[in-house]
Amino acid sequence: MSRWRFAGLATSAPLCALALLSVSSCAGVPRPPEPVSPPQEPPVVELKLDERLREIEPPGPLAPRIHWTPAVPDEGSLVVLTLEPEPRGLPVFEVRARARDRDVALSSLDGGAYFGLVAAPLNVPEIPVEIDITLADGTRITRRLTLLVETLDFAATRLRVASRFTAPDERAVERIRREREIVRAALATVTTVPLWNGAFIMPRDDATTSPYGQRRLFNNELRSRHTGLDIRGRTGDPVYAANSGRVILARNLFYTGNAVYIDHGLGIITGYFHLSKHEVTEGQWVEKGQLIGRVGATGRVTGPHLHWGLYLQGAALDPSTLLAPAFARISDRLPAPTVIVE
Repeated sequence: MSRWRFAGLATSAPLCALALLSVSSCAGVPRPPEPVSPPQEPPVVELKLDERLREIEPPGPLAPRIHWTPAVPDEGSLVVLTLEPEPRGLPVFEVRARARDRDVALSSLDGGAYFGLVAAPLNVPEIPVEIDITLADGTRITRRLTLLVETLDFAATRLRVASRFTAPDERAVERIRREREIVRAALATVTTVPLWNGAFIMPRDDATTSPYGQRRLFNNELRSRHTGLDIRGRTGDPVYAANSGRVILARNLFYTGNAVYIDHGLGIITGYFHLSKHEVTEGQWVEKGQLIGRVGATGRVTGPHLHWGLYLQGAALDPSTLLAPAFARISDRLPAPTVIVE
């Protein structure tokens, strides 16, 4: 039998092989994993639902948050009044508002909010606003606000017009009186839902030649304040609706010439004066950007142009405030108007 020598010892072959195998196993083969404990069931926690519900505070009769923008409006501007319910407060069931002893038409927004429009007329330093709120549980809350108005220094301009517009005869005076009542009745129109669709646009894409609020001296006599924007145009140029709505007046008037008035809802009315031609009729529904007339020089004017006016709560305001970002944001939150064809 053959023998092997290892470390100076004589060893038989089988024993040497076992010894080498044992050394190889210890050096290269990993140890077996530790035994895993058997899974245990999670502890059962008893949930007492009645106690957990008592920890949740129910909504309370909290007064909604009231905001207005601009915070200090200029005289002649449009003020956006918004009412947002408190997150932990009860929903608003009903809300009413008055400003300068006139009702403010309110419209609902998403999330249970409401908004309305308040006029800041010329020569009015402050506007008292009263808001009556009824919550879902019947709680009534009254809020009284005073909006301070920024007084502006408006420039004056001198104009020469035909004497019949500064010293009308008896027949013209009677016509002016009748037309004043017609216009007053039209401007008293208050549709209780918004009729406009998205942001307002300019009725003409041209330069403004006379700003709002300008003092007008006709034939060297102070006769009026300019209660709109004069926009440049030549006779026959198109005039477009600043937004959707219904035509409430379209006729020839002594001072404004051929005029179109559009009701846009919530008390907003726009006027388009001195037209050479009407392209719409009274009672007609119009879309934003629709052709409604042509630039002209009818009525008390010195030349062809478009006079664009804005009316709210019996006051003539600066129509450019319809283009303000705050009003555009509110308009974007409104659904498209529903047109009822009679």
